Amino acid sequence: KAEMKASEIMKGDEFSVTVDLNAGSSGFKMLTCDLTDEYVHINADYRT
Repeated sequence: KAEMKASEIMKGDEFSVTVDLNAGSSGFKMLTCDLTDEYVHINADYRT
């Protein structure tokens, strides 16, 4: 059930991940790009 819910959330353009280490209050933002198999395959054929 949880995996199905996570799968639906991750199909969107954006989603948030919260990790509570119980070690105070802080935060950061991480930006990433498309790392699907197709994207990696297309871009693995050349170097820039």
